[in-house]
Amino acid sequence: MFQISNDYILLRKAFIDVKENEPIPVSMDMLSNIWFCTPRNAKIIVTKMVNHGWVEFVSGRGRGNRSLLTFKETLEEILFNQAIHFVKQGELKEALDQIQLFGEETNVKERIMSWLSDYFGYKVENEKDHRIEILRFPISRPITTLDPARIYYEFDAHITKQIYNTLIEYDRNYQEIRGGLAHHWESNKDLTKWVFYLRKGVQFHHGRELSVEDVMYSFTRLGDSPHRWLVQPIKEMLIHDKYTLQINLNSPNYLFTNYLAYTPMSILPADLCKTNEDFPLCPNGTGPFEVVKNNSDTCFLEAFTSHFAGRPQLDRIEIARVDNEANLWKLDKQNFERLFVNHDESFNDRHTKWQTKEEIYAGSSVLTLNLSKPGPQNSFYFRKAFHRLIDRAKMVSTLGEPRMYPSNGFQLKGLPSVIDREYNSSEVGPLLQKSGYSGEEVHLFSYKRHEPDALWLREECLKHGINLVVNIVDWEDMAEIKLIKNADCILFEVVLGEKEISQIHDYQFSNGFIRLHLGEEISGQVDMKINELLMEPIAASREDKLLDIENLLKENHAVLFLVHKKLGATFHPSVQGVHMNSRGWVDFKDIWFKSDKAKAALSE
Repeated sequence: MFQISNDYILLRKAFIDVKENEPIPVSMDMLSNIWFCTPRNAKIIVTKMVNHGWVEFVSGRGRGNRSLLTFKETLEEILFNQAIHFVKQGELKEALDQIQLFGEETNVKERIMSWLSDYFGYKVENEKDHRIEILRFPISRPITTLDPARIYYEFDAHITKQIYNTLIEYDRNYQEIRGGLAHHWESNKDLTKWVFYLRKGVQFHHGRELSVEDVMYSFTRLGDSPHRWLVQPIKEMLIHDKYTLQINLNSPNYLFTNYLAYTPMSILPADLCKTNEDFPLCPNGTGPFEVVKNNSDTCFLEAFTSHFAGRPQLDRIEIARVDNEANLWKLDKQNFERLFVNHDESFNDRHTKWQTKEEIYAGSSVLTLNLSKPGPQNSFYFRKAFHRLIDRAKMVSTLGEPRMYPSNGFQLKGLPSVIDREYNSSEVGPLLQKSGYSGEEVHLFSYKRHEPDALWLREECLKHGINLVVNIVDWEDMAEIKLIKNADCILFEVVLGEKEISQIHDYQFSNGFIRLHLGEEISGQVDMKINELLMEPIAASREDKLLDIENLLKENHAVLFLVHKKLGATFHPSVQGVHMNSRGWVDFKDIWFKSDKAKAALSE
C-alpha cells in the first residue's frame, strides 16, 4: 500500500495544477518518466490506482491517441492516510518528513496534528479479543543505547531500568536499599566479603531462569566498559551454588550495596550476550517490560507477564522519536499525553484540569572547563573571570522556568537564594588581563535543550570581550570521546538522583564530561578522596568528603555551577501511580489508569 500511495503522490505532484474530476491527456511514456519505470509497469500502477478508486483512466484508441486520466482522490487525503500508516508502524519521523516534502498547499499537517493529539496518550485497543492498555508519547531525544555497560544519558538509564533488574534496588522515596534479584545478602564485619542469595524462578524475557553465572558475566563484562569504576573494588567472585554468589572486595566499601543497585550493574543473560558480537537492538533482561521493537525512530516495550515482582498494569509503551523542528509540541493537548514529564524540551502549556507534580531535582546545570587541553580555559584566571561574569540570578529571570535558583553546588541546600553572591563583573577585566586572554575563540558544546542557556552565556561573555562560540550538536555526537576532548567547555546537567553514587559516577565515569575535563592532577586528587570515603562508615562523614571534592572543583573553577531547575509531571486525573524515580522520570511499571466509568460509579 505504501508504494502505490507514493506513486500517487508523485503523479499528483507532477500535475499539481490539475483539479479532481478534470480529465487530462497522458501517455504511458509520460507516466513511466514520472515513476521512473517501464511503460509496462506504468500500466500496472494505473490499474492499481483505478482499483483503489483514486483515478479514472480511459485508454486512447488508435496509434498516437493519448489516454485520459482523471484524479478522483485528493493529494491531501492520500498523504493523510499514508502518514497514519507510518505512525502506526512506529515511523513518526517518516510520516512528518513525507508531509513536509509533499504537503505544501494542503491542510494535511493540521489534520495529522489533530489526529496525533488523539493518538498519543493513554489508549485502550482490542487485539485478538484482548483489551490492551497502551501509553504512547513522543520525545525529542534519542535512545542512544540499551546496553547497561554503555549508558550515557539519563533517559537511556530510565528505559534500561524498565528492561533489566539489579541485584539490589535503591528506593529513592525512603532512601534505602531493598532486595532486587537478590532476596537476601550479608557480609563479614569489615565488609570485604559479601554473599548474595538470588531469588529462585526469576525468568529472563526469553524464558531462561536467572543464575549466578549471569551475575558473574554481567559484572565481568562491565570491567571492560566506561563504568568499570563500579567493579574495580571487586577482587574475585565465587559460586557456591546456582543461587548463591560470594563477592570478595579489595578493601572495605560501605557503598558496595549502592554500587550494586546502580543501573549499569543490571544483570544480562550470559547465553544471549555472549553469542551476539554487537549488542542487540532488542535485548533481553528480567525487567517489567521487554523490548519488542527498537530503532532510531521508535521503541516499543511490552509488559513482561512473568516478572518476578508482578506484571505492570500497562500492556505496552510506545515511544516515538521526533525532532524539535517538527513542531510536534504544538499539538492540541485535549487528549494528548495523559502522562507528560517536562524536561525543558517540549511544550509548557498545561490543560487546566490536569494535575501536576513538581519538584526541584537534585542536581544542577553546569559548565565544565577543559583542563586537559591547551587554550584560554586552561588558565585559572580565565576560568575565574568566566565564573565572575555570570549573573545566575539574571539567567533565571531572563530565561525563565524551569530554571528556578542560582546554583553554587551540585545540590540545593538550605533556603534557596534569589541572588548570585559569586557574581562580580568588576573583577572580570583584571582577571582576563592576568590570564593573557587576547580574543581567542572558546568553543562551548551542548545539545539542543541547553541552547538558550548557551546563547545567553555567549552574550554575557561578549560584553567582556570573550569570544564564546556556541556549538549545538546531536545527543549521539555529544557522547563522542573525540568531541569531548576537543571541546573547551561543555554545558549540561548533573542529576543526583542516587546521591552519593551519582556524584561518584560523575567523577569516575571514564567517558564523562567532568572526568575527561578535570585533568590528571585534579582527577588524581578526586580518586584519592573517593577511596577514602568508600571506607567511611558514617554517612555524614562521607557527605563531608563529597563536599570536599566539590570544593576542590570550585576552588579551581574546573566546573562552573549555573542554575537549579524544577521537574514536573503533568498528567490527566485518570493516571494513577505517578512517582518520580531517581532519574527524574516516571516509572512505567507503577502507572495505571482509572476509567471514567469507574469514577462515575463511585460518584453516583
